[in-house]
Amino acid sequence: MEARLVTLEVARSGAKLVVPKLFFSYKALDEAERVGPGSDGNLIRFGAFGLRSSVYFNETSHEVLYGMSPKDVALVNTSLSRFTQCVMRVGEMFPFYDEEGGVDEWEYGAQRLENVIREVDLSAYREGAYWYEFRWDVSMGDFYE
Repeated sequence: MEARLVTLEVARSGAKLVVPKLFFSYKALDEAERVGPGSDGNLIRFGAFGLRSSVYFNETSHEVLYGMSPKDVALVNTSLSRFTQCVMRVGEMFPFYDEEGGVDEWEYGAQRLENVIREVDLSAYREGAYWYEFRWDVSMGDFYE
């Protein structure tokens, strides 16, 4: 899976963000938007995971966060560049295993993914954070081509 980048204008500001366009259930918006203060800084919404969770850039901490609302977010990555690196590197790994693979192969694929996330952004791999949860999803055997 090749991840491509897209440049998004931040509505009514002139600022721009360069972000991955697609990654599994993640999709960049057509235009980024300031959504006001979140739990610890001003947030810019630039993408979505599926139909319910938004992806935000925190202008204060420079972290990438996700959640159902700006007031209820969890960590994705500690910076926008690390988010992009993780998406690119993990995208290059897909498929993580064969369709006929079993539990051992699923776990091996998930462990490889975990190793990449820890290498790129150690702080992003912790319970409750996006990549931690994604790793466990991969270990369930649903990420083959």
